[in-house]
Amino acid sequence: MPDADHGRTICKVIIFCCLLVAGCTILGVSFSVITPTEVGLYYNPNTKKLNRNIVRTSGRHLVCPGCDFKRYPANYIPFMYSHEEGTVMQCWTSDKQELSIELFVQVKILSEKIPEIYDKYQFNYYATWSQKIQMALKQTTKDYNTESMFEERGVVTAAIKAEIENYLEDEGCKVASVHVGQITIPYQFEDAITTKVVTQQNAATVLMQRNVTVIEAETTIIDSQADSDAAVIVGRANAEASVVREKANAEALRKTQQAEAEGLNEIKTELSLSVDQILEFKFNREISTLGSSTQIEVGYDDQFLSVKDRA
Repeated sequence: MPDADHGRTICKVIIFCCLLVAGCTILGVSFSVITPTEVGLYYNPNTKKLNRNIVRTSGRHLVCPGCDFKRYPANYIPFMYSHEEGTVMQCWTSDKQELSIELFVQVKILSEKIPEIYDKYQFNYYATWSQKIQMALKQTTKDYNTESMFEERGVVTAAIKAEIENYLEDEGCKVASVHVGQITIPYQFEDAITTKVVTQQNAATVLMQRNVTVIEAETTIIDSQADSDAAVIVGRANAEASVVREKANAEALRKTQQAEAEGLNEIKTELSLSVDQILEFKFNREISTLGSSTQIEVGYDDQFLSVKDRA
């Protein structure tokens, strides 16, 4: 029965080929690839179970048909807030100044925390983390004044990173880096500041002009006071000079008369003259000093009254 044997052989070959094709097909779909930038948890959709015990890294993994991995990024997750992205953040400083701040943050998911992240967010963690980062930034900038934001960027950046880490502490991730980009003052505030500065400068100018006027007035008062003081001093000096001069004349007259009296007294003593004789001597001496055109008036008891020129 060669024909019957031949037919059975052909059937076996066909069955083998079918099994081989089926096996290859099943084997092909029983592998799942995780890229180097991913990690994953094995998930069976048939049983709705997630294998939390093993976090799969990059490579080709054998899985049951229909099963796959819940993948999460293994590299850094960027959060960018910039003018180009239209996501620049508005913050306030401790001195009530609004600032526009560009911020770049990189976050890395912790592999051991992926089951918790999946239970909490599944794959919708980005929006929540972004909101927390923004809250951390705004919470930090209010502790620094505007000048510090520009001049102490290193200190401010470190404080922002610490606050972001605090906000993301229970989120199953770690903050890899924080970079503060361009910091600007919104144009409307710049205009307001310019107006304020101009107003202050005008006020300072008015105050300076007022001070100049006051100084000029005080200078006039000082000049007038100085003139008045000078007049008083000069007048006082003239008066004192007159007094000194009169005192000097009086003193000179007193000394002259005293000397004359002493001289007459010596003559009286040496010549043994009487008072009348001394007076007659004095009278004759006075007459001898007068010119020939002088008229002498003599009063009662030959008293000398006056001397005047003859008419």
